[in-house]
Amino acid sequence: CPLHANMPTSYAFLCARDEASKEYDRLKHEGLLNSDLKPMPYGEHIAIPVKVGELELEFQTVERNNPHDALEEILPNPPKKWERLGDMVIFQQGTNTTNWPLAKVAAALNCNRVAIQNEIDSDITRKSQLELVHGKDGWVVHRENFVDYEFDATQVMFSSGNVTERRRMGELQTKGEIIVDAFCGIGYYTLQFLARGEAEHVHACEINPESIFALKKGLERNGVSEKCTIYPGDNRQTMKGLQGIADRVILGLIPSSMNAWGLAIRCLKKSGGMLHIHMNVHENEIEEWVEKTTEWFATASGKTATAIHVETVKKYSPHIMHVVLDLRID
Repeated sequence: CPLHANMPTSYAFLCARDEASKEYDRLKHEGLLNSDLKPMPYGEHIAIPVKVGELELEFQTVERNNPHDALEEILPNPPKKWERLGDMVIFQQGTNTTNWPLAKVAAALNCNRVAIQNEIDSDITRKSQLELVHGKDGWVVHRENFVDYEFDATQVMFSSGNVTERRRMGELQTKGEIIVDAFCGIGYYTLQFLARGEAEHVHACEINPESIFALKKGLERNGVSEKCTIYPGDNRQTMKGLQGIADRVILGLIPSSMNAWGLAIRCLKKSGGMLHIHMNVHENEIEEWVEKTTEWFATASGKTATAIHVETVKKYSPHIMHVVLDLRID
């Protein structure tokens, strides 16, 4: 199927949203991926750009085994949306599973655990409040973009909506770089830089002990433990010891990472470097925010600040977008 007419055209492989990461990896491995274009929503599916238009049979196979059909045989009015983390399926907040035959639901969806999403804890640790309703524990191994994440989904958050940004970070040219990840979590970007981007070393700051435990497991699973140093605690303190060492700093906190902006400048090498600044911004104010943010960093650093790219990651809430500004400091 062609993508939107007002954009460069490409054939695309359509798949369910919860299968998108796995199918993206497969298509890339098989040399079929059109890497010039990004995956994008297409109705209830994700359209992954491909080089050739001969994937109709594979799409038909996905449709024949549609898990929605299997759920309809088990449940009256089954949910239409869910996400998958490893062998766990997570339904949206508010889903009532009281009278569900959960073992049959798990079998229909080819998973071992079933959970219900809840709001992320609003405190500084951003702890998950996901409720496990079927299965023994919340530990999953979730493979995405050729990287394995290992974590307890009931304890730490993992945003499936950030899949394109994790992929983008892994595809940057970071070989040999020293990187500071100011809000590393379980290694959302740290593992991409090390396992795929071949960064020399990542200095990872994190305040949540559960996330640090998961990060260590992820580093070990991907064979990159020796290339990462973890700094537990509040990064307003830990980043003070990382001055002048970084080629790149990741400020991956929403709704705002402003409290760490000054520290991020000081982490960069004297010659400068790249910042990736995450923020929630009103859709009509993105251009203005980019201009003001660039001016702030130029003033605060005493150097030239250049906006290289603005990435729209996802819609956070009505009219509010999660964006990332790639800013070069020279």
